[in-house]
Amino acid sequence: MPDNAQVSAQDAYGHYPASTGPLMAAGAVSTTAAGTIAPTTGAGATPTVTFGAGQSANDVAGTFTLSPVTGGGGQSAGAVAVVTYSNPQPCLPKAVLVTIYDQANGAAVAAAATTVTAQGFSVSAGVALTTAHVYTVAYEVCN
Repeated sequence: MPDNAQVSAQDAYGHYPASTGPLMAAGAVSTTAAGTIAPTTGAGATPTVTFGAGQSANDVAGTFTLSPVTGGGGQSAGAVAVVTYSNPQPCLPKAVLVTIYDQANGAAVAAAATTVTAQGFSVSAGVALTTAHVYTVAYEVCN
């Protein structure tokens, strides 16, 4: 049970401001359990999601690291991660802003939130991610 300070920080729908609330956990490939961020096979055969130093995520905003497979490929344009909220949104968000940054070459990758529902959204890349590159992904949910 959250403490009183945390409860008072919630809005009428049980959501927290960007700086508080339950943190997301990294999930296994294609997991859609509440409160998880999970890679999909669009990021490769065995991609991972991790939270590096200074990274965290919740229902409103977050950053995480996405690592495609280190060999073998299998990547494709489209959904590369799934964000499943801890608490479903009261309605569809007005917008979900997503960025994907390739740490190896210092460039942004065309990205968008797709399959947006009250339960979460998919992070989609406009091109196939590069094998052995590590990506920083950031999102913000605008209600």
